Amino acid sequence: MTAVGFCAASAVATVRNHDGLAYQLPAVALLLVLPGFQIGHAGPWRLARHWWPWSLVAHGVLTYLPFLLLDGTWVGIPGSFAGSVLLTVAAPRSWALAAALVVAQYPLCAALGGSTGQCVNASVSIVVGGIVVYGVARLADLIAELRAARTELAELAVDRERLRFARDLHDLLGSSLSVAALKCQLVERLAAEHPERARAELAEVLALVRQAMADTRRLSSGDVRMSLAREARSAVAALRAAGIEVEADLDCEGLRPELDAVLATVLREAVTNLLRHSAARRCGIRAGRDDLGTVRLVVSNDGVPDETGDVPGELGEGPDEPGGGRGIGNLTERLRSVGGRLTAERDGAGWFHLAAVVEAAPARSAARAA
Repeated sequence: MTAVGFCAASAVATVRNHDGLAYQLPAVALLLVLPGFQIGHAGPWRLARHWWPWSLVAHGVLTYLPFLLLDGTWVGIPGSFAGSVLLTVAAPRSWALAAALVVAQYPLCAALGGSTGQCVNASVSIVVGGIVVYGVARLADLIAELRAARTELAELAVDRERLRFARDLHDLLGSSLSVAALKCQLVERLAAEHPERARAELAEVLALVRQAMADTRRLSSGDVRMSLAREARSAVAALRAAGIEVEADLDCEGLRPELDAVLATVLREAVTNLLRHSAARRCGIRAGRDDLGTVRLVVSNDGVPDETGDVPGELGEGPDEPGGGRGIGNLTERLRSVGGRLTAERDGAGWFHLAAVVEAAPARSAARAA
């Protein structure tokens, strides 16, 4: 639109100052062609094309050649060409070329018989026209970049929400459904010989399914609150129902809600994996806090076969075990978000220990509060 405005102003000046078709027809023809060059050099597609040097030369020739015929009435057009130079030539050469056009305009106007005021006005018009064309085109570029950035941010937000929902769904329902599946297998074995116990187990399965439904409703509403103490009670009940001897010792009251939820998630995932992937007969759940405020949750079991080998060290971002989903990866990410870490090791007595260690008051949080 800026280029069209410059061309329209020059067309009006040409018609007013020159009589006869010999002046007006060439001027109108050129003014129909020049906006095309201007649009080609100012649009966003200029960044993806490599033929602009030749079109820029043609634009320059069509800009300055009419001065031989139309003299001062063509004074507004070089500003549009200066804007094309600023948009297509890499800085700082573009600014040097634009400055050369401004300086050369004064002697050109003087050679055509212009007065000092007219020559100064011609030079200033190049400065103003070039900056206006350059500014409008760059503003359009910035608007396009802003829209692309907003689209990308929206996609990232959707991806993060999808990941959060999948992680919460796995953490909340994995344990309940695993225990329900184990109890259903037990009911299948007990149905013929011990119908009373089978009915009792079915009642517990029904309670688990109802709890899973309640967890799903809480998850869909965004009201997901987990407690380490409550999760420990559920874990002990599930392990004992599976015939596993359990010892639980928790001494870490007064945790911040986010730490309490993360440790509860670790315990739930550890118990789920224990029930699904081990042959444990004994299990220990211990949680405590030392004098420095470090909270340590350890879930141990004796169900790791000898051929699995040692798995010491801190757990990273490698793939989880086949069939195990994304549990360990989710726990690692959750603990890192609160400044903690997840470790796993097998001792010489054949016990497997999964430990979550986190600072009750991380240094970065304390620094932020200070």
